[in-house]
Amino acid sequence: MDNTLSTGMITELECLKTFIGLGYHCSIPYGDCARYDMVVDINNKLYRIQCKTARWSTDTAQEKVAFEINTVTTTTNTKKTIRRKYSEEEVDYFYTYFQGQSYLVPVKEIAGKTAFRWRYEYPSTGQKQGIHIAKDYELKNQISKIKGEVIE
Repeated sequence: MDNTLSTGMITELECLKTFIGLGYHCSIPYGDCARYDMVVDINNKLYRIQCKTARWSTDTAQEKVAFEINTVTTTTNTKKTIRRKYSEEEVDYFYTYFQGQSYLVPVKEIAGKTAFRWRYEYPSTGQKQGIHIAKDYELKNQISKIKGEVIE
């Protein structure tokens, strides 16, 4: 599907379906004027969720070892394109659904970045600093962190 609006709507629907399927209440802001796509009630606390569509990282697309989301919003008019980063005052988490798995990333981990990238495993170079492993951000693991549960 080439239409980015439709693709984004599918990501949002997947997010809603996933949270509702787990038994959480979700709310959608009226009028498409909020910086977040939905609010999720987890243990009587509200979290603002911004949904982003993931894609294979361009430099690893052949090997399919890393994927990423843009963490900015882009607005284009006839005169210019405006890119705006999200802040912790606007959004609590980014959500994406990729290759059959849901992921949740705290906005505070993305501060100042224009993209967030996950890998399925550490690179063969042994580098660990700055590498985000996908399993750590799977939705079930992030919800456990939100609830203060110990992750095995």
